[in-house]
Amino acid sequence: MSVGAHGTDSSSSPRRVCYVYSPGYVEKCDSLSKVPNRASMVHSLIEAYGLLPHMRVLEPAVATTEEMAKFHSDSYLEHLQKISEEGDTDDPLSADYGLGETHGEDLGHAGGTCLSEVESL
Repeated sequence: MSVGAHGTDSSSSPRRVCYVYSPGYVEKCDSLSKVPNRASMVHSLIEAYGLLPHMRVLEPAVATTEEMAKFHSDSYLEHLQKISEEGDTDDPLSADYGLGETHGEDLGHAGGTCLSEVESL
C-alpha cells in the first residue's frame, strides 16, 4: 500500500488529476504558443516523469457557440466568429478582447477543454 501526501491510501483512490491530451491538440497548441513547441515540451516532461498513469487522460473537445454563450457576451462571440471566418487577427477589437494572435476557432478548443475538465469533476 502506498500512502499519499495527506495520509490516504493512494492505490485505491480515484485519479483526481485530469490531463486533456491528443497528439493533434498538442500540435495545434504548439503552433499557437508564444513559446514554440511548449505543449510538446510539457507533454514530454509528463511522460518522462511517469505521471500519465496517475492521471485521467481526456480527449479535447470543441465548445459550441451555445456553450460559450453561457460565459461570454454576444459581441465577444460575434467577434470570434468574424476573425474565425476572415482570419483577421489584426482587428483592433482582438487586442481589446485580449486575443493577441489567437484565432476564433482556437478559442472553441480552449473553451471545450475547460468544459471537459469541469465535467470530469
